[in-house]
Amino acid sequence: MHKPVRSEAGTPRSAPARPEGVQLRARRSPRLIALGVLLVVLGGLAAAAVYSATADQRAVVAMAHDVTRGSVLHADDLSVAEVPGGFAVDALPAERIEELVGQHALTDLPQGSFPLAHHVGDDPLPEGQSLVGLKLPMGRIPVSPLPPGTRVAVIGVAEGADQTVEAVVAAAPTALQDGATYAVDLRVAAADAPALARLAATDSAALVVIGES
Repeated sequence: MHKPVRSEAGTPRSAPARPEGVQLRARRSPRLIALGVLLVVLGGLAAAAVYSATADQRAVVAMAHDVTRGSVLHADDLSVAEVPGGFAVDALPAERIEELVGQHALTDLPQGSFPLAHHVGDDPLPEGQSLVGLKLPMGRIPVSPLPPGTRVAVIGVAEGADQTVEAVVAAAPTALQDGATYAVDLRVAAADAPALARLAATDSAALVVIGES
């Protein structure tokens, strides 16, 4: 049986106190250690995958503005975007951007989308048709959208100019820099093209939409 240690005076002495700041070492579970190592490895692999996918950027053609079907693509309608090289994005390389300028959109091309070669092409006029451009101020052109294919009539509004020419919208109206004038291309019968051109030149025309019969 253990006897208490006594001092020289015969009084019991207490056991020496553990030095302050000394702690017992906690036992670590091998399972927790293995789990920690696994998480570190998985985190490293995920980071490597993300870096690999984003490190190699490639420049591609993107739409800077919305362009409706039938409209002509201009240089300011297009932009260059950087996309990660590891991402499966079907897009034209930036060096081919000039190939799209001047082409007709064969489908609607919203801003931010990636136009491809089959999205654009020539828009030949049918035989016996002509293309005439008009510049119309607000109030002489409907506010509602006029997509390609809309049937319209152009009416002379000047005194004595009561001529009316029916046409079809070839390209949706585009707002000019003043924000109050619109340019629109119309497809008309070749026989009516001179009359429509005269109306356009006199700046005395208004455009109305014709309902489907």
